[in-house]
Amino acid sequence: MSQMDTMLISKYIPFMESQEQVDEMDAYDEILIKNHIQEVLATNTKDTYPPEDDEFDDDDDIQQEEELKLLPSDIIYETNRWGDPLVIPSYKLIFFTLPKVACTEWKLLFRKMLHLPTWPENVPLQKLHDPSYNQLYYINNFTRSHAQEMLTSSDWTRAVIVREPKERVLSAFLNKFVEEPQFFLNKCCQAHFFTTEAEHVQCREKKTQGDFEYFLTRTLDCPNPHWTPQTEAIDAKWWNQMDFVGYMHSVAHDAETLLKQIQNVENHTSAWDDYGRTGWGSEGNTAFMVRDTAHHATNAHDKLRKYYTPCLEMFVEKHWAVEWEQHVFHFDKFRLFDDDEYPDYSECELQ
Repeated sequence: MSQMDTMLISKYIPFMESQEQVDEMDAYDEILIKNHIQEVLATNTKDTYPPEDDEFDDDDDIQQEEELKLLPSDIIYETNRWGDPLVIPSYKLIFFTLPKVACTEWKLLFRKMLHLPTWPENVPLQKLHDPSYNQLYYINNFTRSHAQEMLTSSDWTRAVIVREPKERVLSAFLNKFVEEPQFFLNKCCQAHFFTTEAEHVQCREKKTQGDFEYFLTRTLDCPNPHWTPQTEAIDAKWWNQMDFVGYMHSVAHDAETLLKQIQNVENHTSAWDDYGRTGWGSEGNTAFMVRDTAHHATNAHDKLRKYYTPCLEMFVEKHWAVEWEQHVFHFDKFRLFDDDEYPDYSECELQ
């Protein structure tokens, strides 16, 4: 087996429970993997994977790299970061996933597009986000020259789905603070965060009480990708390279629009026809994201008002201001309460 085959096959090993299973890969598994290898090769200009660094050295590419260069220190090129951009070579798509923006559903879709097996029922979905386990392609799996071309070439589509900040912060609170029993305790209630034992005890008590104000306070000293601004997940220079920006509140429509735009490089069929039009939902007969639209549509003002107060809303507007300032997002500004209900911000306890 070639070195390239071995490298790709290594992405399949997490699903194998014993060395015997690895040794017996000469039947179904190897056929599946080799089919996938051929799909990847169809998008490359030479029979190497990833391509060597000198493959993209024509004048146009050199000039382009001087204008916008991918650096080893770039956030999106970090090794084994769970939020790194995903690559679907056969559709020339780079997708930037963001926590609390339906990234689980997108990763399940991309597994289908890569002809990977159905996600095993006995494997927690949390593993789907682990680059060392999920068998997906990330931008840092490619050489910098190849990644540079994918990030700048008009032949590739760079897409992201974003979420209205007030809604996303509340979603993070409900999921990671209220619903999950250990997440916030493990991330933000450790002793090193506090100077006194009373503060340590208070953290656990506030978690038990589901205190939204306390959660917001702690986001300042306990950052986490689930609630830090979406702008911070991607280097500033790469936001301007986005070809498609969709929104959580219209994710079903925007997913359809994106999947209709990208085509298979070999047969020129759209990703929507190939993987999005049907095959989803409990019966496997609905379109991608249709079922989840209602589930994730949590930005209705009446629901937000159940948790926000005027002061808490102004707190989010202050500390997540970069979200509304990011011109790529085009977030509409809105207020949850009548104008006369907002005090002067200096009067709010939470600053």
